[in-house]
Amino acid sequence: MQNEQAYGGAELEASGHFEPLTRPEALTEMVTERLRNAILTGLLAPGTHLSVPEIARQLGVSRTPAREGLIALEREGLVEPRAKTGVAVIAGGTPDILDLLDIREGLEIMTVRRAAERMDAEGVARLRTLFAQHQAVVENGDLAAHVELDAAFHGMIRDGAGNMRLARQLVQIDQQLRVLNSRLSRSSGWSGRAVLRDHKAIIDAIEAGNPDAAERHMRAHIERTRAFQLRSVAQD
Repeated sequence: MQNEQAYGGAELEASGHFEPLTRPEALTEMVTERLRNAILTGLLAPGTHLSVPEIARQLGVSRTPAREGLIALEREGLVEPRAKTGVAVIAGGTPDILDLLDIREGLEIMTVRRAAERMDAEGVARLRTLFAQHQAVVENGDLAAHVELDAAFHGMIRDGAGNMRLARQLVQIDQQLRVLNSRLSRSSGWSGRAVLRDHKAIIDAIEAGNPDAAERHMRAHIERTRAFQLRSVAQD
């Protein structure tokens, strides 16, 4: 029994072969995913110190996957080294947010242009289905669902652009902005209808195969987002 537990519970089959053992990388991936979700949902707030021994203890793993998970999250920009505390969830102010918004704008423009050139009719249909769902949650004043559907909209455009390297960079930027702007979910003054107008114009441009129009509407959309975020930061 002791040996069976040590090897992950693998049993010797009648054929005389062991079942495959869990890959060591899988444990690191699970730790990384657990920590990432905790950061993105606000369970681990910006600035929270993260300790390898404490992570290992709470998740019931050795220190190696805990350490590797933090290294992976540092590459994604969700945690950062601190001189005295080791590693902490990213925390920043308005200058950091503006820097990320500048990067996001450049990447989003390239993405939406490619989507207008490459997205097929099925992809556009999915965008319109999502848009209808988004309209419903905005009418109900559901800010949390609005944020999720807005993220899903941009995700569909990334998929339609067909450039996975570009998509990965955008996902990381969006995740960092989500952490730094975590308090905005409680802010007043958001306008879901304005976002919907932007989204509809972007969808129409993509369906028409017009990258110039898609870029123009995406720029306006990002500028609206930037203005809202800056107002929200100023209110806090």
